[in-house]
Amino acid sequence: MGSFFIFAAMKMNIAFALLFSLSFFNAQISDQVRKLAKPLDTIAYAESEYITVGAEKSKVYEYFQKLAEAANNDELFYLAKNGSKSLKFYSSRELLKRNDKRFLEIYRFYTENPFSLPYMYGSEVSDEDIKQHLKQAMKTATEMLSLVEEWKNDESNNALENFENKQLRKFEEKYKNLTKNDLKFYWQEIGKIDSDKK
Repeated sequence: MGSFFIFAAMKMNIAFALLFSLSFFNAQISDQVRKLAKPLDTIAYAESEYITVGAEKSKVYEYFQKLAEAANNDELFYLAKNGSKSLKFYSSRELLKRNDKRFLEIYRFYTENPFSLPYMYGSEVSDEDIKQHLKQAMKTATEMLSLVEEWKNDESNNALENFENKQLRKFEEKYKNLTKNDLKFYWQEIGKIDSDKK
């Protein structure tokens, strides 16, 4: 009789734990973000905004852009750890763009839990460890912020809307929360994480 009650109590504890974990998952992501994440749920690669020699717009990138518009930083942080490979990649980079210091937590997490991911940038594909992709995102941000700075300080810059100007304006908007000093801090902290791992 006693063992029956112990068994019943164990079953109730398991059911409660399952119910709690499901409600915890639901609390992490809104219905809207979950819906927008669905097309990326099974994708194990990533693409830049424009791909192939003809510079076609990437559907994969567009899926994530829609998600990023709706997602808050907590949701992105959750997806950066628990999403598909594609969602992990894009969400981690979006945290960097938003200057969310949890980007470093993600970097440390992938130092301990690495995976590789094919990334198509234009017409080139690189299949590297996620950490290398995140470092490349930081390098690109550093270079682009320098270009934006030069562009803004260039007195000969006219009002004509050429492609380069449009791209720099777009980049400035995307990275409006990030400065060169922020990136300097990220590089220092990532250096520490890398040296801890050795």
